[in-house]
Amino acid sequence: MSTETRGQVTTGIVPQRRVPAPAVTSSNPDYPLIAIIATLLGLGLFMVYSASFPTRDSYYFVKQLQWVALGVVACVAMAAIPYRFWQKVAIPLMALTLIALVAVLVFGDVEFGARRTLFHGRIQPSEIAKLTITIYVAAWVAGRRGKVADKNEGLLPFMIIMGLVAGLIALEKSFSVTIIVLVIGLTIFFVGGGSGKQLTIIGAVGIPILSVAMWQSKYAVERAKDWYAVYFNPAAVSQGTSRILEMARAGHGIGTDISYWQPKVNVPALWSDYLFANIGADLHTGGMLLVVALYVWLVYRGLVIALNTRDRFAGLVAIGLTAWIAVQTMVHIGASLMLIPTTGQPLPFMSYGGSSLLSCMAAAGLLLSISRSESEKKALYAHFGFGWRDWRPRLSRPRRRQRDPENKSTVRRSQRTDAQPGSRHNAATTAHPARPATGKSAGRSGANRTGNRR
Repeated sequence: MSTETRGQVTTGIVPQRRVPAPAVTSSNPDYPLIAIIATLLGLGLFMVYSASFPTRDSYYFVKQLQWVALGVVACVAMAAIPYRFWQKVAIPLMALTLIALVAVLVFGDVEFGARRTLFHGRIQPSEIAKLTITIYVAAWVAGRRGKVADKNEGLLPFMIIMGLVAGLIALEKSFSVTIIVLVIGLTIFFVGGGSGKQLTIIGAVGIPILSVAMWQSKYAVERAKDWYAVYFNPAAVSQGTSRILEMARAGHGIGTDISYWQPKVNVPALWSDYLFANIGADLHTGGMLLVVALYVWLVYRGLVIALNTRDRFAGLVAIGLTAWIAVQTMVHIGASLMLIPTTGQPLPFMSYGGSSLLSCMAAAGLLLSISRSESEKKALYAHFGFGWRDWRPRLSRPRRRQRDPENKSTVRRSQRTDAQPGSRHNAATTAHPARPATGKSAGRSGANRTGNRR
């Protein structure tokens, strides 16, 4: 029997291969995110009722209540499905979305001189495209990693994908949705490893094309001229825009007095496209700041989820969803306050609208699924390239060696083997014992031992 075998039998120490523990999955939901969404839904229902009651009584409130119920179901379903499932079905989802966008152009309902909806206004595929493009581009970028920065492997395919989707939506004359979809895709592309030079090329190609398409739309040109008149020719401002500005600035408050709700009668789509102006009319500046604070908190939670995830696809999806909610919120608030031309974009989770609300609730459910599945904390930017370098945290070799539990177990095993009677190393150290350290050397060795213990 060899010396090593004899030592193992005597001491009972059998070397075993270390098996990594399975990944820990948290089942706790993201309660702050749920609280934010529930608050926005509840406040939105109240505001929709307040904005539509003078003209349509409780019709829009009841309809919105039904959409909220369906949205909650969609959110719960998306939260229960593992997010990796959507990475596997990203291509079929994109194919179905493209078919729906083409169907709108052929069979869609005509409203305000454009085709944007199907089934008599019940479904707006461009709203669903926001969620689909987030999942597809995230899966596409996650599968390419370092190839995203390449011209042939990254830039050209990405421009073809985004150009196809954005082009179909632009043909519907829904330019605000086109811009939001482009922002979602560009954000994921840049965070996933795209360079600033690539973004410059995309902007140089896309901005002129989009500008020409908007200029050819009479509807978009009229809105741009009306916005221009607000600041440079107040006498030419339309009556609807003037009422929106007056209502948001006056802040009449909530009450049954006719003077409170009379200004809302002549404002079109106040419960949808200009709901933030109604918030200003009912809740004054404090209410508007509260709503803005809720959306800032929502964006913060989305970034926290994205930066703490262990999976590249999940992080990119979370970034895309957060960018979507943030940009759409800014567009709606800017249009309601006439900071930008009116666009017709609903306020996420609050404005009336079935397709928009369902899409936002599905996005919230996907964020909850990612948050629930990713319990292990990671360093900031752990899976993102940001175009100029790889931000994945690395340890230097000495520190990695010190922290490696496998090395620690190997050192302890070797020390126990060396301490066995009859081992060669033990005999050598017994025959030639080390001299005790004295003076400065003793102090240094003591400091080293203390540092190692720390």
